[in-house]
Amino acid sequence: MDYQSSYFKYKTPTPIRGLPIYSALKRLKTELQANASSVETDLGGGNHGYLGLVLTDAEYNSIPNTQPFVPPNYPPPLTIPSTATAIQALQMKENHNEQKRLYYECKNVEKALLRHAQEALEDQYVAALVDPYTNLIASDIPDTLDYLFYNFGKVSSEEVLQRESEVMSMTWLASDPIILLTKPLEDLNKLATHAGVPYTPKQILEKALAII
Repeated sequence: MDYQSSYFKYKTPTPIRGLPIYSALKRLKTELQANASSVETDLGGGNHGYLGLVLTDAEYNSIPNTQPFVPPNYPPPLTIPSTATAIQALQMKENHNEQKRLYYECKNVEKALLRHAQEALEDQYVAALVDPYTNLIASDIPDTLDYLFYNFGKVSSEEVLQRESEVMSMTWLASDPIILLTKPLEDLNKLATHAGVPYTPKQILEKALAII
């Protein structure tokens, strides 16, 4: 199955030329999240596709109406008891085949997502993650993103202050959708948290009131 062309919203990654800075990595993660969510599965509650392959357990579990996302393991060899009837044996074979199908589907979606990430970046920035025999990223997606953000996506307090100034200078009217107010503040807090200087809920509320 070609998940990239059949399901993914972003068929090709947005190229990251040179050092993968925070904003570029954030865009890459957004693309991975959208692509993973585009492939339906019952895992993790069934509402967000394979998003659990991209997010950490803590990130995924913070989403309302989800269940823990647990990727399927490859099933053990099928053993049919000698006492099983023909119908029971057939059912056991079908169940075993379905378990293998789910395992390979999850693995293949993950591989397609990892290829998307690898194609977006220049080789030197993922060299430490690439298996020398397959020339593909060997880590899972959360670990890959954690490595990239930690090593290349650092954010300075000056960048946070600059973004804060931009957010606080925007205009929001009561007739506007509320998301136009809350989303910039959420993104600002994510940026500040990544820089190690997160805002308190009270500070975020004060900023929202000041914009209003």
